[in-house]
Amino acid sequence: MQLDPRTHVVVLIVATVLLILATDSWQLHALVGLSALYLICHGMLRKAFYFVLAYIAILALTEVLAGHSAGFGLILYTFSRMMPVAMIGAVLVQTSPSRIMYAFERARLPKPITVMLCILIRFFPVLLMEILSIRDGIRARGIFPRWHSVLRRPAVIYECYFVPLMVRCLKLSSELASSAELRGIESRNHRSTIHLAKLRGMDAAAVAVYALLGVMTVTGGGSVL
Repeated sequence: MQLDPRTHVVVLIVATVLLILATDSWQLHALVGLSALYLICHGMLRKAFYFVLAYIAILALTEVLAGHSAGFGLILYTFSRMMPVAMIGAVLVQTSPSRIMYAFERARLPKPITVMLCILIRFFPVLLMEILSIRDGIRARGIFPRWHSVLRRPAVIYECYFVPLMVRCLKLSSELASSAELRGIESRNHRSTIHLAKLRGMDAAAVAVYALLGVMTVTGGGSVL
């Protein structure tokens, strides 16, 4: 199933609203399952499995660290809450930026918003590469010799991961902006694409089904799932 990029954005907004309304843990579990189903419908079975596996691992770590490190437990809880949105965002990230720009141009979205979204979508795959590079550097320096060493010094993660990552992100944003300009992202001419970018009945059905099942979940009817 190949939906229009605008459909992914609408579903992403719906997922964000549902996530705000979800107050119980079972509602969050249901939203994760619903988002996993959305991934599977787009042929991303492996990513759906990895997301669900990561969600279960985060919940397990949260329970283990609840009485030992409140700060680290709060970070993990925040990650678990954002999992449904991240899963829908993964579908949008896999979409071609050219197709996204063409679809958003047809929707008459302001050009700065379109440029910002396209650069943001291109930013996430590069960000993952940078995280893996930082991890290799940490291993080479022997800061965390074993996988469980991070649990003993959770505060060191901020210094070793997030500080160099923020510095690198500043440089990456400049590089991606320059690359986008060289590719004519600010051109005023009408954009064309070889990809299909058209709203169909399937797009409306996908949004309606996701919204309906999500509303049933957060309003107490999620037990039927």
